[in-house]
Order: sequence, then structure tokens, then C-alpha cells
Amino acid sequence: FLSVFLITIAKNCSRPEPGPNMGLKGNNTLSQTFLHGTTVSLACNVGYTSRAGSADITCTAGSWSHVTLICKKKSCGSAEEVTNGRIDYPEGKEFGDKAVIRCDTGYRLLGTSEITCEDQGWSDKLAVCEVVKCDPPPEIGNGAFSLNKDSYVYLDVVQYSCKNYYTLSGSPSRTCSADGTFKPDPPTCVMIQCETPVVANSYWVECLGPPFRPLSNVIVECRPEYIMKGERSQTCDRNGKWSPGLPTCERKSQIMISICMFKMIHYIVFCKYSVIIYLMPKPCSYKLLGNSLGTFLNI
Repeated sequence: FLSVFLITIAKNCSRPEPGPNMGLKGNNTLSQTFLHGTTVSLACNVGYTSRAGSADITCTAGSWSHVTLICKKKSCGSAEEVTNGRIDYPEGKEFGDKAVIRCDTGYRLLGTSEITCEDQGWSDKLAVCEVVKCDPPPEIGNGAFSLNKDSYVYLDVVQYSCKNYYTLSGSPSRTCSADGTFKPDPPTCVMIQCETPVVANSYWVECLGPPFRPLSNVIVECRPEYIMKGERSQTCDRNGKWSPGLPTCERKSQIMISICMFKMIHYIVFCKYSVIIYLMPKPCSYKLLGNSLGTFLNI
């Protein structure tokens, strides 16, 4: 009898082509040829995780079994909350995505403003949002401010006031703002003064000024042919106004005929800060036409 033996040599497999986002695992990562019947394992790449299917494939007669493993990006989820701030996720929360840390108004970031979703979670230690601080505001001349302390923080408010006989020009309060400065600009303390008392057809007999500060006094007299309506003594008050209010000098109502020649004379008034000289007609006696309602005296 003649016997025939057939020996079949199975074909080997070349290096497998894994699915997306995966590669060979273990000792086979560098091999290029695999024997018939060899089973190798696949693994998801860094940043990816197995969601379905088997990690194993087998070489059979030169072909690899179908790859069923599915690798999806890992998700880092939401990062920890940031006190006095927030985290925005413009790209998402999966592997490779970046998140941005933003602080609330009045707070500044200490640390990096970006974190990245990595294989083991979010990168880096979360930044801290620290309250903005302002340097102490400057003193102002002839005034002061309240809330005096060593350190000021966002939204702290200082109130300004002036010494006696000074008034505040500008905002009475300033606030520690988000950029670390007090706003608005500081006020100033301006000395309170009354305007020079001007009364038509009058002159000063006595004065304390100019300048006319609070409690300064002026005594006003009308010229001889005028009658005063109001108070002759005026005081500059704390608001920079004359009190009780400047008088007026009104011409006398009687018709008078002068029986003397006018001569120009001068009055000298010595004030605290100045000497004032008035040039005016010398007072005369008058003769009234009609019934007299009073007596007019020479000064």
C-alpha cells in the first residue's frame, strides 16, 4: 500500500492594526510577526478608557480576529469649586480639554488661570481668588477721613470731613475699587469765605477782612442821601453767607435843596488785613420842601 501524508503549515500574521486610540499591550509591542494561534492584548492609549468589547485578538491562518475593543476619551468631570470665582469649560471636560479659572469682580488670581484634563484628572493645583487690596488713601489738608486702618479691601469706603471753617470740595467718600485703587479722586478742604459785601451807595465803617472768614464782621453805612433797609451789622456765617443778609441803601424820598457847596472828603476804614479809603461828598445840611417827616442831621 502507498500512503500519502499531507502536512499543512499555517501562515503567520503580520503586526495587527489596532482600532483608533489603542495599541498593543505587554511584551508584543515591538514584535512584527506573530505565529498562528497567538493571542495578543490591546490597550487604550493614555487619556482613553475601554468602553466596550474585548481587549484580545487572535492570529488564525495569517489573519487577526475582529477588533471589538472601543476606546473613548476619559472625562475629568467638573473640577473643584473656586471660592470667589468660577471655572469655565469652553472646550469640554474630556482628556486634552482646557478649563479657564476666572475670579469674581474685586478678586485677583493667585496661580495659573488654565488647567488641563489629563489621564489622572485635572492638572495642577487650583488657583486661588484673593480679595483685591488697596493701599491706605492719602491724608488731605485741613481734613481727615474715617475708617482708618492698616489694610483696605475691595468695597471698603472711607468718609472725608473738614476742619471748622473749611468746606469739602469733591466727593465726601472714596471706595476701594477692583483695580486696587481708591476712587474717585480725593476731595479737598477749601476755606469758607464770604464774598466781599457790596451794597450800592454804602461804605464800611468797621470790618474784619478781607478775606472774610466765618465770624468776620462788617458794619455798613449808607451815604448821607440814602436810607438803610436792613441790618447794618453783618456776620459771615459757617456756610459762607452774610447774616442776617446784606441791607440796601435807598434814596431819601423828600425833595431837598442843598444850601451848601459840596466838598470832597475821604473816610479811612482800618480793617484787619487792609486799609480802605472812601472818597465821597462832604455831608451838608439840607432844606426840605414840604412837610418834614423827620430831621436830617449832618454827619
